[in-house]
This record gives sequence, structure tokens and C-alpha cells, in this order.
Amino acid sequence: MTKVERILQILISIVCMIPLSVVTFITFRYNVSIIEGWWETINIALVPVALYAVLIVFVILLLCDRLLDKVDARIFLGVGMIFFTIFGLYLVFNADPTIRADSRFCIQAAKNINSGNFNDFKPGGYVDVYPFQLGWITLGRIMIKFSGNITFFYFCFLVLSILTILVLWLISREICRRNDVQNITLMLSLAFLPHLFNTLFVYGNVPGYLLFLAAAYFQVKSIKYNRTVYYVFTALFGIAAFVLKNNFEIGLVAIIGIYILEIIRSPKNRKLYAAIALIVVLIPTYNFVIERYYSAKSDIKVSLSKGIPKTAFIAMGMQEKNGKYGWYNDYTVKTYSKEGHDAARTSVVAEKEVKKRIRYFGNHPGYAWKFYGRKLVSTWGDSLHQSVWNGPSDNYFAKIHTDVMKWIYHPDTAVHRRLHYITKIVEMMVMIFTLVATVGLAFGRRHDTAVIYVMLSIVYFTGGFLFHLMWETKAQYTYQYVSMLIPSAALGIVMCREKVGILTDRMIFRLKNRR
Repeated sequence: MTKVERILQILISIVCMIPLSVVTFITFRYNVSIIEGWWETINIALVPVALYAVLIVFVILLLCDRLLDKVDARIFLGVGMIFFTIFGLYLVFNADPTIRADSRFCIQAAKNINSGNFNDFKPGGYVDVYPFQLGWITLGRIMIKFSGNITFFYFCFLVLSILTILVLWLISREICRRNDVQNITLMLSLAFLPHLFNTLFVYGNVPGYLLFLAAAYFQVKSIKYNRTVYYVFTALFGIAAFVLKNNFEIGLVAIIGIYILEIIRSPKNRKLYAAIALIVVLIPTYNFVIERYYSAKSDIKVSLSKGIPKTAFIAMGMQEKNGKYGWYNDYTVKTYSKEGHDAARTSVVAEKEVKKRIRYFGNHPGYAWKFYGRKLVSTWGDSLHQSVWNGPSDNYFAKIHTDVMKWIYHPDTAVHRRLHYITKIVEMMVMIFTLVATVGLAFGRRHDTAVIYVMLSIVYFTGGFLFHLMWETKAQYTYQYVSMLIPSAALGIVMCREKVGILTDRMIFRLKNRR
């Protein structure tokens, strides 16, 4: 490792540890829940003291136990997947097949397009307002060809969730062949309940995250084996994730950043340059193809750069309404409609609103501190990441039909609270041990696939942190950033297990010598 590489690695690690530490503090301090209903109601409470005791017991057992070393990871995977599938199938076939918000609008737009109805492309229509949704709408159109039943979508998303856990395990196996690292990754992945409950989140986030994880997996393999096919797969899966959900542009930037670090180490490796070039070229290529296709199909000019401008989302992310700080409040839609569905005019109005809010924050620093503090806590403090809110609820759109579903989806039940606590403990372990891995690996002198993945995961996390700090925010959009840290956290746990093992062996050795 050259001095330049080491300096960059340390600098990136230090920068990324700031948001990691902030979210770790929020995770340990606050227990946020999103109460059911059409509009989210955010409930912020402190983490119960008893939960810390439970956490300590779990950590001690995890650090001292050696059973995970002996169990074959493939057996652990098989047994874990059986239970996950059983629970998932129960959700799939007992959830009300009625979806809401953007999930419903996207599926309805897909159905309309398939039937030859292009009203969504006209001024004020859903696609006109949110043209960036066309990637997910296109996948929805393909799925509807097989079945328009929402239960079918639930089932497909269960398969995607299963594959997500499988790819996380494959990543852990690629970065470390040890059973304990792989088994801990599986254990945390299965216990991280947003993986399960987002089965009912029929939206681009779930398939997009799976595709991005696949891109991360192939990036690790591309650097490890330097095979052209892995570089190509990295670019293709990364772009596919971006197509389904534009937020994964953050992931593409992280992938490019890791390749740039590799270029510093191996400046003569042309495949690294080619991979970056392929990603950069494919983004405008996708935009061109999708615009031309839908323009020809609808006979209406389609432009992905139109619709609500980005500045409007930034402006909304700086507003407070109904006790929510930076969450969706319909400012974007109302402003776009008021300005005659003109993106340029809407952008001008939004820019004025941004400047107005910056001035207000500057004149009221105490409020600015409170605003962004509440925004961060409401975004990152919900360990379920709004995944339960994404499912069925008793309202005029959907109904809960079984007692078990009521126990899960009613916020006042003991089962619901315990699910929150289980995931809170899991997320606490993920955050704190990712910090351990960051310190232990990124600051070390080694350069291997473990370091590469830890760097990728924390850079991606940092990008998501900054994005939702300035953009419109929701707890449901942050689960993938925490989920991707799981293999890094598993590495951190094993690093601590090794230290505990060394200390234990020394103590036993000293006791024997005294005798």
C-alpha cells in the first residue's frame, strides 16, 4: 500500500465515521415509531433502559460463544431461509392486496400504459410530475403481464427479499471465508426485520437495493479476480438499480469512488478505467432510450429532466409541517401545479424558497439546530425503517384480517413493540460493530476484499446520510444503507471475538501456571 493510498483510506474513514457516529448515537438514544395511517405520524421516545441490558447480554454471548465457528454457513443459510420464507408467505397471503401512496400510483400508471391509456404523461399526470419513476413503472408493466394481482407482487417481492439476504451472505463469503463471519451476517440479516416487512413494499426500493447489492458483490469480485465479466456485471447491475430508483445514484458514486482508489493502487489496470467509463456512458444512454421509447409510444414528448425539479425537493426538505421536519408535505406537487406544470418556473420558485429558509436558519441558529436534529432522529431512529407502515393498515384503503396481522401492524400491541425492540438491538449491533470494523480495517495497512467492502459500505452510508439531510426524507428510504453495513458489522464482531479469545486464553494460561 502506497502512502497516497493509506492517507486517502484514513481520510475517507475519518469522514465516514462522522455520520456513522451520529446515527449510532441516534440508534442508541431514540426509539422512533411511525404510527399507522395515510399520513405518517412520528412518535419519538427514548430507548428503554432495559433494552441496553438485553443488548449487553446478547453481545457477551456473541463474543464468547464459539458455536457459530462450527456450524456450516450453508446449513445456517438453509435453515434460516426456511423460517424466513414461512413468515414471508404468511404476510404475502394474509395482507390486504391494497397498496397506497406512490406504490399505488406507479402500479396504476403501469396498468394504464399497458391498456393504451397515456393520461399519466399529460401535464399534471403522475408520469409528468415524477418522470424518474418510469424505470420502476416499466418493471411493473412487465410484472403485470404475468398477473395484475397485488398478492402476486407481494410474492415476487418475497423472492427479492430472500435473494437480498442470499447476496449479503455471498458478499460475506467473498470478503471472509470464515464460518463465523458468514453466520453472523446471516443472523443479523434475518433478524433485521425490514427485510421481511418490506415484502409488502411494492416500490422500486426493494428490487433496486437487490440490484445494487449485486453490483457491490461483483465489484468485490472484480477487484479480487480482475476478470472483465465482473467489471461489466458491476456496471450493469449498478445502472439497473439506478433505473429502478434514482437514489441509487449515490451507490454508483460510491462504486466509482472505490474504483478510483484502485486506480491509485494499480494505475495500469485498464479494466478499472473501462468500468468507470461504462457506468458514466450507460446513464445518459438509459435516459435517451427511455425518453425515445415512451415518446414514440404515447405520442407525447417525454423528458426525464422535466417534472418536479430537484430544487423543489431540497426546499421541501427544509420545511416543517405538522411536527415533521423535512418530510413529505405536498409542497412539491402544489408548487408544480401552481406554476402550470412548468419545471423551469417551479425551479425558480423553489430556489427562492431555499434561499428564504437558509436566511431563516441563519437568523435562528437554535431553530436550525432543532430542525436538523429532529430531521435526523425521525429519519434514522426508526429501527423498522417504516417497513410496517408500508404494509396494510386499518383505513379506507386497506384492512387487517387476522389476529396475527393485527398484532404486527397495530402499534399499540405488545408484539409490535417487541418487533421494534428486536430490530433496535440488531441495528445497535450493526452500527457499533461497523465502527469497530472501520477503525480496525480501514486504518490498518492491509488491502484486501474485506477492506474494499467496508470502504464501499461506509461511503454509501455517508452518501445516503448527506442526501437525506438536504433532500426530502422518510424513514422508509434509509433501510438499505443500514442493511448494507451488515457484512461490515459481522467483520467487526469477529475482530472483537478474536480479542476476547486472546484475553480469555491468557487468563486461562495464567491460572494454570499458578496451580
